[in-house]
Amino acid sequence: MDAIERESEPNWRANVRIAWSAMVVGIATGMIMGLWSFAGPLPVPQRLGEYDDVARRLARLGHIACFGLSFVNLLLVRELERLDLSARAARAAALAMNFGNVALPVTLFLAAGWHPIKYVMPVPAACVLLAIAIVARGTWTAKRGCRCGNG
Repeated sequence: MDAIERESEPNWRANVRIAWSAMVVGIATGMIMGLWSFAGPLPVPQRLGEYDDVARRLARLGHIACFGLSFVNLLLVRELERLDLSARAARAAALAMNFGNVALPVTLFLAAGWHPIKYVMPVPAACVLLAIAIVARGTWTAKRGCRCGNG
């Protein structure tokens, strides 16, 4: 493979970096929340309230979204490497997934502290939906142009 051919291949390194970085954030936020969970050594911040209060639920969703979206992002990269999508569609899926992987957990955490931010959450959620829909569509048409070595 020559240098020109290598340069034309898509590079999903940003997706991988964002996914793994978000997992670090997920672990860190889980460790922080663990300090006040289950009668931990610190009191629950007043802003978050009781275990079933909306603010605390949003914080837990932000924590778990760091992991869930990261796994989806890594799976998306795997599929983008295999599917015969147009460069434009593949790039749109990669960028939309990266935005969602970062922005959805952030908006969840922010909404835990200031509830009006919850109205912004549909934007990153829609980006994740778009990314997954592009890849899902690509899997339905993969039979003709799959680069995975099976077909």
